[in-house]
Amino acid sequence: MTRSNTPAVMLAAALLLAGGGATALGIGGLAPAVTLETLDGFERIMDNHHTRRGTVVFFLSSRCETTASQMARINEIHEANRFDVLFIGVSANPEESGDELRRFATNLGAIFPVYRDVKGEALKAFGAATTPEFFLLDHRGRLIYKGGLGGAAYEPGLERAITQYLNRVPVETARTPAKGTSVKARNPRRDVENLYGLPQFRSQFIFQEVPGAAVHHCSTVAEAPNGDILALWYGGSYESAEDQALYLARLVKGAAAWSAPERFLVNHGQPPGNAVIFQGPDGRMHIIWGRMEGSWPKRRGSGWGDCRLLTRTSGDNGHTWSADVEIGDSLGWLPRNTPVTLADGTFALPISGNVRGEGGGSFLLVLDETTGEWSRRGFIRGGSQPTVVVRDNGDLLCLMRGSPRTVKSVSKDHGHTWTPATPTDRRNPDSGLDTVKLKSGRVLQVYTDTESGSRYPMVIVQSHDDGETWGDLITLATDHGEFSYPSIIQASDGTVHLLYTYRRYSIMHTAFNEDWLEHRRARAN
Repeated sequence: MTRSNTPAVMLAAALLLAGGGATALGIGGLAPAVTLETLDGFERIMDNHHTRRGTVVFFLSSRCETTASQMARINEIHEANRFDVLFIGVSANPEESGDELRRFATNLGAIFPVYRDVKGEALKAFGAATTPEFFLLDHRGRLIYKGGLGGAAYEPGLERAITQYLNRVPVETARTPAKGTSVKARNPRRDVENLYGLPQFRSQFIFQEVPGAAVHHCSTVAEAPNGDILALWYGGSYESAEDQALYLARLVKGAAAWSAPERFLVNHGQPPGNAVIFQGPDGRMHIIWGRMEGSWPKRRGSGWGDCRLLTRTSGDNGHTWSADVEIGDSLGWLPRNTPVTLADGTFALPISGNVRGEGGGSFLLVLDETTGEWSRRGFIRGGSQPTVVVRDNGDLLCLMRGSPRTVKSVSKDHGHTWTPATPTDRRNPDSGLDTVKLKSGRVLQVYTDTESGSRYPMVIVQSHDDGETWGDLITLATDHGEFSYPSIIQASDGTVHLLYTYRRYSIMHTAFNEDWLEHRRARAN
């Protein structure tokens, strides 16, 4: 295809058209040179069919629903044959601007040239009557197929014609009916959704350093009613140190950087441990945290079985907080992951710990919205630090940390009873994990993908069937060091916010949208 702006070349093209008469191109006929216009307004003469084995000229319209619905299949056939056959899209509607056609092609993933047939030369030469309608030319420019896209590869249609031609087999069915919109139609402009979206992703430390606190771990994330994102975690000289405290940081809605961490909750003599922050059904912010009791001094990493739960609330997006209130009969319990609303309307927080008469395991802490009191529901023996997915049918899927595999249990009665905990096929070094069910129905699970030893890499897997099966594994952090204890939510604007421990030196914040999940190159699980 050559470019021309000269009257002489355009005259030659017109003479070629005139020499072919007004009769539409028939099977075996030689396609004449025609003048087209690029989407930027430059003229091109389509006459270089000899430079490739085949050419598909197809008439399209950005205002034709049939064209839009067939674009995915057109792209597949083009991609499978693009080294041998060039696809050329042609719009014969002068009302469709270059920008309109470019948006149409880009949003639907076309990666072949699209031109405007402003003067109608191509339309007359090929005799197109419908959009979309396809014309397959051989290397000499002779027409060997015209008609519709067709169905499966073995059925008469464009794909079968291309396959037969490239295999040097005569095209059995050279004509098929083209179904769509008349090329003479002047339909209104229509918006075509960008199927590829706009991937968004960012990752940053919440802080570089906190003076006086060398170790940071066990973060939790929540969205405040005003759209701010709040992060809460414990930090101190080491895990279980007597100077351990809860730290709070805020990402103001629309801001790019987190506020400096505030040493938010200090409880001398019985320091705070694991905590979870969340927005309750009352629209207030809540924190439930574990107070480390028992005898002191303690060795590093110990004392978690001696925790008691306390709760506090905030009515101003987490700027000021109420006094702490103990949750009854909670000695030996610890929170970790965010709450869910069950199908029966119950607001429930997954908890693990020791239950009198049952031993160690996991259960739900449910809120009585009338009294504000929390109480235990159900019990799962085995596994800890549960995370719960509410399935579309109302069942609950509970995933828990374990070794060498994550374990799971299912409840069909809103958490009152559970199936025995059984191992899954996903590795776990006895470390925390979390899940979130997105507004689209996609479920994400974040965890450390190793069986034992060091806590790396940090990965995401996805489920499109409510956690029955998982795949599309994405690695977030794979270097040596600890990447653990994820906490994940989806904010009201659709952004997914993920926090996790970064080598115990800091807390990593990663934010992305679902478009990023669609286009992130993922390895098999």
